[in-house]
Order: sequence, then structure tokens, then C-alpha cells
Amino acid sequence: MLKTLAFIGDKLNDKNITWGVGGSLLLSFYEIIDNPNDIDILVDERDAPKVNEIISSAGKKKEALSTAPFRTLYFSKFRLFDNDIDVMGGFAIQHEKGIYKIRMQKESIVDYKKINGIEVPLCSLEDWYILYWLIPNKKEKALLIERYLKTNGVENPELLRKGMEQSLPLIVKERIEKLIS
Repeated sequence: MLKTLAFIGDKLNDKNITWGVGGSLLLSFYEIIDNPNDIDILVDERDAPKVNEIISSAGKKKEALSTAPFRTLYFSKFRLFDNDIDVMGGFAIQHEKGIYKIRMQKESIVDYKKINGIEVPLCSLEDWYILYWLIPNKKEKALLIERYLKTNGVENPELLRKGMEQSLPLIVKERIEKLIS
């Protein structure tokens, strides 16, 4: 999986594309989980067509169905070097209080992981903490991130505050408040 990620980083980094790794692979970099499922890449929605073109030139495009509650603008799936890759631009999810959206910007990248000499940008645990509360059947991952943030500290409280500016269920807002207070 890391070889595939380094390959993707090599292809994207010199193209002025805003992108970052999220999902289970991000959690594995922080040693929150052991076995990531796939490679989740968040991109600036303006860059999504370019990213899809680059990855599809090396990998096999798979059928990508965006189903409720997801409202992501650009969602693509690929198979590259025996790894599944999801590319998401304008990642959004609908919940009982509205739609929550991650705008992938330079500020969304909070760290880098060097893999085979390639700098790979990482999304924030704080953004994924909120997302995992909203994605069906992912509460366990939200709780794992919460435990990590309580133990190691919240490094990017401004991202949690920014997230709270959007509509969120009360329980999620209360948990965020406890983390940043």
C-alpha cells in the first residue's frame, strides 16, 4: 500500500494539486489502527478531474456509486498495484441537521509522511474525527480518534472550531466542545 501511495505522491506533487490522505490509512499513520482498508485521497474539487486522469492512466478505474448519505461532488474508485483507491473532491455527507462538507485546501494538510523519498500530505485527524461521527457505522473510528486526541492532545483545534461552524448533530458538537475546552 505504501508503494502505491508513494507512486501517487510522485505523480501528484509536482502538478500543483491540493490533496491529502485520509480514512483508515491516515489512522494507521498515527498508529490508531493496524490494518487500513484502502487509500482515501481527498482533493480540492477543482483538482478532482486532473487527479482522476493521472491515476486512471496508471490504474484501473472501477465503478463508483455515490449513495446516501454521501453528497460528494467528485467520487472515483481505482485499482492500482493491488490496492483500492478512493478519490473524493468536495467530500460532503448529509445528516439529520444538514450537510457537512470538507473543503480541501492547503490548510487542510497538517503533516507529511515521507514514503520512499516522496512527501505524502496528510489530512487532519480533527477533520476525520468529525467525518467518522457522521459516516454511518464509523462511530468506532471516531471514538478511537477521540481517545488518541485526549491522550496526545488536539493539535489543530481551529479545524474543530471551523467544523462547528457548519451544521452538526448536537452530540457531535458536545463531544468537540469537550475536546477543545
